[in-house]
Amino acid sequence: MAVDFQLIDRVGTTTPLAARPGATIAQVLMENFVPPLSVTVTGRGEVPLADGEHVRDGQSYRARLIEGYDLGAIRRLYTEYPGDSGHAYLKRRLVFRDDGNLTLEQAPFDMPDLARHVEDTVRQTIERFRLVQPGRPMVLGLSGGVDSGSLMLALGALIERGVPLDLTAATFEDFDSTYSDTFDRAHELAERFGVRHELIPADLARSVFHLDRPLRDVLPALMETEDSHQTMYVDHHTTRRTLEVFAAEHGARTIALGLHTTDLLAGLVNAQATGYRLGGIPLRAVGDFSYVFPLAFVPKKELDLYYLHATGTIPPQSPPNPWEFNPLDRNFYYYFADFMQSFWPGVEHWMFTGAAIAAGEDKQSFVTCGNCQGSLDPQGRDWTPGDFCDVCSILARYDYVKGI
Repeated sequence: MAVDFQLIDRVGTTTPLAARPGATIAQVLMENFVPPLSVTVTGRGEVPLADGEHVRDGQSYRARLIEGYDLGAIRRLYTEYPGDSGHAYLKRRLVFRDDGNLTLEQAPFDMPDLARHVEDTVRQTIERFRLVQPGRPMVLGLSGGVDSGSLMLALGALIERGVPLDLTAATFEDFDSTYSDTFDRAHELAERFGVRHELIPADLARSVFHLDRPLRDVLPALMETEDSHQTMYVDHHTTRRTLEVFAAEHGARTIALGLHTTDLLAGLVNAQATGYRLGGIPLRAVGDFSYVFPLAFVPKKELDLYYLHATGTIPPQSPPNPWEFNPLDRNFYYYFADFMQSFWPGVEHWMFTGAAIAAGEDKQSFVTCGNCQGSLDPQGRDWTPGDFCDVCSILARYDYVKGI
């Protein structure tokens, strides 16, 4: 016996769906690329069934489409895969054809093909959005992890192809940075392409934010406060602002970060959910500095495989930071961003173009924090010269800022 699970469209056409006995109705629908909210499911006697109901062997189920779109045509896009080619990666992109219909472009890549694709994507992103200006120095935040490490590899490959980049890689000092594996990886990657590699001393962050103790002591302490959910944002802002000060000391106003497609999509969703004005992608102006994201159109999976191919080693992964385990963190945004890319391959090309247009139209004006001197968007709030940014306000609240 088997489960009889039929999809019925709005004109009465039925299509059988694969269904595993014991699976929930929602699982059956999702496995067949049917959004559970697009159908009403009934069982014996036309009794409506909840999505959590488990399907039973030998029973019949009917999923009646209640939405007006052509679900059958859309489902066919996702279910048509090329034959087993033995390639390492399948690149997919959902696009509109000249006749207005959707199609799913698919290209199997072996590892060398994928490496060339990633490097070509980075080069095209730099050229299309003019991320690098001739003769203008640029600082790359290089942590030694897979994301910034992959960006170093891709930019290094462009340098080897003759692309002129005045690049300095910078790694933050942290505890035993000069002896750690991540620092060694960062140094080896920069040295591989003849790129200058500098260590940003821990005292610089302490000086910029006028802290009464090292930043590495502030962050764990914040975890014990009622603002623990803000610790990640404090970490990000202190890192960004310290990197700006370091870049300015080296005559650079352009900062490259290894944020990839998922990072930036998650940020966009976060901004939409909170009403926060985010700025452009893959080029974002913040005061006198330009932040560039050459990996904006490279998904994490491509980055992971690229790093493996370029280094011959599986990319190192660290456990999630402790402050990410709370209901207000970014984990769900990343989870959702991965699903966005899975169900809408190429969504970044749509979303980031819109973000770039919006950033150009907004003509953002920036204010200056009275403590760290960083530029920030006041997000529509009244601002008095000398006011502290949100991060410095949190630091001052717990008496980490000297003289306050």
